Amino acid sequence: MTQKRATSSPSRPPLPTTPGDITRLSTLHTINKGAHHQALNLALTSLAHGDVLLFLEEGVTTLVTGSQGAARLELVAQENQIFCLQEDAQARALLDLLPDWVTLIDYDGFVALTEQHSRTLSWF
Repeated sequence: MTQKRATSSPSRPPLPTTPGDITRLSTLHTINKGAHHQALNLALTSLAHGDVLLFLEEGVTTLVTGSQGAARLELVAQENQIFCLQEDAQARALLDLLPDWVTLIDYDGFVALTEQHSRTLSWF
């Protein structure tokens, strides 16, 4: 299974160039709970086009290929980037179980994501 990997800084989205662009700035959604928790449902109901999802801590289990969480997120991944904190997936021995639409990032990549988005919502 091939995975997109960004070990530090994910590519930056273009900066807003017109007043209309500024009215819709993207949000980084961080999820640290598994699919069984309401955090995923809440995040998905708040998700807008161009927002980004980052799974960390126990939330990385949601992304395992074949799971209900991954099945739900596969459609989301067509319009929104989905990231996974590599260290957390590695600690749970899940690196080889993630779908190819998940981009692994390290802590520097996490920091870069927070810098690239106008706000961060943590779902826990």
